[in-house]
Amino acid sequence: MCSVPDCGRAHKALGYCPAHYRRFLDTGDPQADRPVREVAGDGYLHHGYWVIPVPKALRWFVGGATRIGEHRLVMARHLGRALRRDEVVHHRNGNRTDYRIENLEQWLTAHPKGQRVEDVVAFSIEMLARFAPEIGARATRRTAAS
Repeated sequence: MCSVPDCGRAHKALGYCPAHYRRFLDTGDPQADRPVREVAGDGYLHHGYWVIPVPKALRWFVGGATRIGEHRLVMARHLGRALRRDEVVHHRNGNRTDYRIENLEQWLTAHPKGQRVEDVVAFSIEMLARFAPEIGARATRRTAAS
């Protein structure tokens, strides 16, 4: 068994399981305090992101996709809705395989093409209507009254 306390996996080399051994080779420390990712089913790494099959019951979170980056599925489930095309999921610590919700941030890539004030105002109202509808409705009424 792995020499890391509470690991329980079979050892590969130097008394470490494959995950702790890889960490030891990469960093000189098996990083026993960091949980080891459990991989169930099939999945694969694509540009550093873990891509997983999406169960039928969860496909509404990903627009019907059968495979998706796990970070996007985790964020969609957290938000309770599918992510839009202009929404991305950023990993705060830079580790693309760390899908803890506290490590993920929702980012928006949409932005107006110009710098004109009316463009920025219109874009801001659109974002308020989308992400803070209670504020966006008031802003829309004020703009219409002007």
